[in-house]
Amino acid sequence: MNPKIYLHEIIRTVPGREEPYAASVLSLHHDPGRHEGGRDAPGTLGQFRTAQTSGAWPSVINIWENTWAGQVGNFSRQFQDSRRDTNMEDWWNRNLHLRRGGYDRLLIPAGYSPTRAELRERDVRAEVFVHEIAWLPFGEPETYLRELERLLLPAARRCGVELIGAFRVALRPRQVLTLLGAREWAGLAALLDAAESDADLRAWHAYRSAKLERADELVLLPVRHDPLRAV
Repeated sequence: MNPKIYLHEIIRTVPGREEPYAASVLSLHHDPGRHEGGRDAPGTLGQFRTAQTSGAWPSVINIWENTWAGQVGNFSRQFQDSRRDTNMEDWWNRNLHLRRGGYDRLLIPAGYSPTRAELRERDVRAEVFVHEIAWLPFGEPETYLRELERLLLPAARRCGVELIGAFRVALRPRQVLTLLGAREWAGLAALLDAAESDADLRAWHAYRSAKLERADELVLLPVRHDPLRAV
């Protein structure tokens, strides 16, 4: 059972500045001076940049692993003047030339969604990732995540594609966010090619066709310093 929560950020970056932005934000989160006095330091589940072939670009996607207590503390230091994190404020102003905006989500993991430590222990790495935000009817996200575990994940593993994360979106009760990683591009191609020949995938796509109202998919590449990057 995954007891964590996650902060998911989609940041619109200046063209060509995806890697500098990702490195800059990582340095902020790992600044030891910001986490004194029992303050939780969120861990990096992954940092990615968008591939041009799959949608609007350029963007950087950060996913941070935390606890509810740690996230509440982070919000209070971000939004309450009396507790504000001046180091973060300085970083924010220094890096305006790297980004143009974005938005965040809080993610609640499915029980089977791996933690950061579990991914590291299993040495899960990938060349390419598929990131999807799905819109579903009210009450359907938990069923969607169960069907994903039952039908899609076994077929994905047979193609060399691993689950990186599967989440409900807090405060957006119709949304599910999933992230899959293929160790090689050929694995992603094999998964797409097997949509009709694999019984599990046929059942998965039939379920999706009946329930899915909208889906936004992105093909992502890991930033150079990310531990999930295949080497």
